[in-house]
Amino acid sequence: MKPPLVVHLGSLKEGENSFELEFLPRDLGLTDCEVAENPSFEKIVGPVDIRATILRNGQRYMVRGEISYRARLDCALCGGEFESDFREPLSAEFLSCGASNVDQDEADGDELERIRLQVDSIDLTPMVRDAIHLAVPIAPVCRPECRGVCPSCGADLNLGPCSCAEPVPRRRNV
Repeated sequence: MKPPLVVHLGSLKEGENSFELEFLPRDLGLTDCEVAENPSFEKIVGPVDIRATILRNGQRYMVRGEISYRARLDCALCGGEFESDFREPLSAEFLSCGASNVDQDEADGDELERIRLQVDSIDLTPMVRDAIHLAVPIAPVCRPECRGVCPSCGADLNLGPCSCAEPVPRRRNV
C-alpha cells in the first residue's frame, strides 16, 4: 500500500490539480505526540486536513496549499492544558529528474525551495510534518491574559489570588 500523500507525476494533468484530504495522524505516519521535542505539545487532536493545488507546468510541479489541525498544549505560564487550532501554509516547487537546468536568474536567492525529484512521484508527507513542527510555539500561552502561577507557592493565579504573604508582581505587556 502506498503512503496516502504520495502523488504520482503521471496522474497529474497539465495545469491545476486540486485536492482536499482528511487524515488521522497515524494514517500519515505521524504520532499523536508528533512534536515530542517540545514539552508543551501534548498531542494532535482529531484529523489533519490538507487542501492543496499542484500546478503542473511541463516537468515543474508547484505545490501550494495549507494544512489545518487541532492540538492539545500545556500553557507555559500556568501549566494548564488547552487546545488550539492551527492553519499552516504549504509551498514548494518540485522539478522532475528529467527537467532541464533552472535558469540562473531564477535560481538566485531561492534554490533551497526547489526540490529535484529522483523518482516519478511527490511525497507530501515531509512537508506536512514540517508544517506541524514549525507551527507549534515553543512557549504556548492558553490565553493572552493568563496570569501564570505564583512563584512562591505555585498557585494558579487565574483562579484568584494566592495566600502567600508576598505580593506577586504583575506581568507587564511589552
